[in-house]
Amino acid sequence: MDSCLGVEQDLDKAISKFNFISERTDHVLQDMIDQVEHLRRELAEDGIDESLSHEWASMVKDLITAIKQLALKMSTDHRELHATVSRVGKSIDRHFIADYASVAPKAESFCSDTNRPIMEQAIAQHLYRQGLEEVGDTLVAEAGIPGVERTCTFAALQRCAAALCEGDPSAALAWAARRAADLQHSDLPFTLHRMQALNLARTEGVGAAIEYARRQFPAHAARHERQLQAAVCALAWCTPAAPPAPPHYHHLLSPRALGAEAAELFIREACALLQLAPLSPLAGAVLAGGRVLPALHDIRNKMTHPHVIAAWSDDELPLEVDLGEDGGGYHSVFACPILRQQASEQNPPMRLLCGHVISRDALNKLAMGVKLKCPYCPMEQSPSEARQIYFS
Repeated sequence: MDSCLGVEQDLDKAISKFNFISERTDHVLQDMIDQVEHLRRELAEDGIDESLSHEWASMVKDLITAIKQLALKMSTDHRELHATVSRVGKSIDRHFIADYASVAPKAESFCSDTNRPIMEQAIAQHLYRQGLEEVGDTLVAEAGIPGVERTCTFAALQRCAAALCEGDPSAALAWAARRAADLQHSDLPFTLHRMQALNLARTEGVGAAIEYARRQFPAHAARHERQLQAAVCALAWCTPAAPPAPPHYHHLLSPRALGAEAAELFIREACALLQLAPLSPLAGAVLAGGRVLPALHDIRNKMTHPHVIAAWSDDELPLEVDLGEDGGGYHSVFACPILRQQASEQNPPMRLLCGHVISRDALNKLAMGVKLKCPYCPMEQSPSEARQIYFS
């Protein structure tokens, strides 16, 4: 995310500069044209045909000089703009890593005798889930992939979702009607009926949409009162002579935007009802890999940092590891809170009777004969009662 924001900032700067230079260039060009036209009209009014007087020649030369200066300024602005655009490309190269081979598994591991059939089955299953039966059949036949189920329930859902994205809710409505009892508490039926009513308003007229709404919307009025009101009001802008709709109705009046929203809800509700995974194993692995790769790359950069390499040892991690709420706390090193020194075999950590821990050197310095007062609490004890702590 930080990389995207960095590139976005540089891109915004380039766009702002482009718009500024574009406006200034238009103004300069128009100013040039106005000056030339003004001089031409004055020459025409003065009735000069062939030779120019010294005064007119001087005015023409001054105008040419001014135009050359303006053209030079425009050329300089263009060069500066080119440099700004180039910085966007450099920003992309700087913020994004093109090669993740150092933190990702080697491609050869997917081509082994054990993993290759699994990968091929995952690819074929993904194609069938997406409704690409012909492509899946070709892959299975040419690669000789066994054990792939061709009939996939998710493929039918995917075809309904694709139709929704194209603005046609009829297939999804038929699917929802067959499972009306299971969708009583779902938002999906209302979303599909709303989309169908707005489609009818565009194709058959507002009257047909109102008749459809009277049949379907009353069952959903209690749960979706505000959305229902917005949908009915949006019908006013579905007539041919309607003025431009207010911005907050643009989403309802866009078949593709409304269809994309309905398709996402349809896949989520249908997969939950049929107990299907919304993502195929291949798609899930790609999504998880895309999310974890930047973190792995950051870890690799930290592990290869000179300061981290210097701190690395066989029994110590150079990075803090979050073990979660139930993971507990583990320490392999101890720094004395009194002397600010790291404990060692010669100066081990010592636990006092009160539970506080200090180093042996601090214990010896704080001891007053046979008495020791804890530096963190008022408890007094004998130095001999302290016990050494061992890390394993």
